[in-house]
Amino acid sequence: MAYHYKQDFPIFQHTDVAYIDNAATAQRPQCVLDAVADFYRCHNANPLRGLYPLSVEATDIYEQARETVRGFIGAKSAREIIFTRNTTESLNLVAYSYGLTHVKAGDEVLVSIMEHHSNLLPWQMVCRQTGAELKFIECAPDGSVDLKQIESLITERTKIVAMTQVSNVLGRKYPVQEVAAMAHKKGEVMVVDGAQSTPHMPVNVQELGADFFAFSGHKVFGPMGIGGLYGREDLLEEMPPFLSGGEMIESVTRTGAVYAELPHKFEAGTVNAAGAAHPAARARSDGQCPRTCAGRAARARARHGQAGGSQRHHHVHGRRRASARH
Repeated sequence: MAYHYKQDFPIFQHTDVAYIDNAATAQRPQCVLDAVADFYRCHNANPLRGLYPLSVEATDIYEQARETVRGFIGAKSAREIIFTRNTTESLNLVAYSYGLTHVKAGDEVLVSIMEHHSNLLPWQMVCRQTGAELKFIECAPDGSVDLKQIESLITERTKIVAMTQVSNVLGRKYPVQEVAAMAHKKGEVMVVDGAQSTPHMPVNVQELGADFFAFSGHKVFGPMGIGGLYGREDLLEEMPPFLSGGEMIESVTRTGAVYAELPHKFEAGTVNAAGAAHPAARARSDGQCPRTCAGRAARARARHGQAGGSQRHHHVHGRRRASARH
């Protein structure tokens, strides 16, 4: 007998609406709502900032979510997963932190005409501020692209190629893997908008050849306000932070700061741990809805000790004391 997925979504228990706006945002199943509420009810503390048990639990939830996302999109390391608010913020992070520091006058940035403006306006900004030229991959009337035409557009002057994997308007899948191979032959960087592909097909960023890959949580049944950016570790290491303050520092003086290690140097301020709670809960409970507060809290305390903390917590505590001195 076929499984009726609609029963997993509370909103459909209260309305007979036929919801077809998933390209904008998906509805949330009960287990997502439970995971977010459970975080605030049972684990609410500022992750990465304390050695007491509740902060340890919050940090575990947040970092387990990062590892789950790493596996979900096929990244090599959790250090390559940056939590953001959404796809738009992820693409802006790349444009400001990588684009403005690697593109100069006379260079070219290549985007497709099918892009959502979140993968267009940031590159317009980069070209406007650096004097580079913005060029476009055109499409046929049916939305398809010509790989030979794309290859001819990628030149020695091209520094960044930005392309959606699936169009939010046409629903068409684009040959990102082939375009990435062309870009890499010329030493260029491939930026992929995965907002529409991530909910509908398996994604492996390494197989795609993506140097950066942006996506949103709310389109894959998660809460609003949580998204992700995959970036190749060697590229992220050399990039300056996008935002400053809060958790992204190692230490601060009157005249400067030492930035935190990856991925934390790109996650300024208090993080959205509740938004990240859903994938972490699924990881802890083998894909099922979250288990009880008491059971998980007991397991967390058993792992770390009632007053103890992980190596990351000791590291963060040291950073906080160093910051306070200045």
